[in-house]
Amino acid sequence: MLTAAEELLAEEGVAGLTLRACARRAGVSHAAPKHHFSDMSELLSEVAARSFDKLTAEMKEAREGSGDTPEARYVSVSQTYVNFARAHPARFRLMFRWDALSLDNPALLQAARRTFAEMVNSITAQRGQPEVTPESLATRIRDRSLQNDVLIGWSHIHGYAQLFLEGQFDGFAAEEGADVFIERTLKHGGQRLSHLFREEG
Repeated sequence: MLTAAEELLAEEGVAGLTLRACARRAGVSHAAPKHHFSDMSELLSEVAARSFDKLTAEMKEAREGSGDTPEARYVSVSQTYVNFARAHPARFRLMFRWDALSLDNPALLQAARRTFAEMVNSITAQRGQPEVTPESLATRIRDRSLQNDVLIGWSHIHGYAQLFLEGQFDGFAAEEGADVFIERTLKHGGQRLSHLFREEG
């Protein structure tokens, strides 16, 4: 059912998803989904949780393989975040559609927390601070200085991804192509923000 939902989401967006359509794609009876998901928001929450975990794994791999400098790791995480949105636009949009998801779904909440912790760690590294864990995140993020930097960094990469998906950068990227444009501009933005984070840390 989850695989079927992911396929339909990629093809038709959230609007094209129903439990009946997912059951048909999965090759099971129309009543079968009710044995696992109470309603559509529960199914979408599980899809979103899997998407968060996929993004977390890709960001962690990028951060660990990007080199020795905190700046390089932050730039790599930013590029991975944006490229995930490009590769999976419908899943990316769903992950932040709280109106369509079940906000008391444990799998969703835990997966989102892991993704957020991974993103935060690309910033704590700039500040020369220990990494956060999903368990320590709520406490650590109460530090207003760290919180401010995280909001700046997250707004940068998430806003960039959203604007790119909506075609707002098409005119800027036309001459050099999307891949080169993203690499160049995120590297520049990441370097500028990395300098700011180091000052704050």
